[in-house]
Amino acid sequence: MSNAARAQEASGVRQMPEREQDIAERFRLVAEEWAEADAAFYMLDNTLTSIRAEIALKEIEKGGSVSKAQENARASSGYREYVEKAAEAKRHANVLKARMDYLRMRERRQDRREWSSMTERKMWRSST
Repeated sequence: MSNAARAQEASGVRQMPEREQDIAERFRLVAEEWAEADAAFYMLDNTLTSIRAEIALKEIEKGGSVSKAQENARASSGYREYVEKAAEAKRHANVLKARMDYLRMRERRQDRREWSSMTERKMWRSST
């Protein structure tokens, strides 16, 4: 849960429906979610080798060779689950990043429409 969501929940204030929020506010909310999702992936990704080393160390303590322990660590269900968790965190962060890009595009499109409309009005006034 994001910090903004926790603060909103604690205050008892309901969030405005998404369709009523302006694009900048929607972008801010998605950007906060993305930052948290990206940080979660970063942590998982950077501890991946530590997890594999812990699993390998347990194998070595049982009396196995280092190479066999490393091979077993990579093949273990615990390591595989950890990799899947990291992959899911990355997927979630990528989806949020795509939503941010979409909101940027919508804002640019809206700006272009407003600019075109203003230009048309200026041209119309100057022609009359």
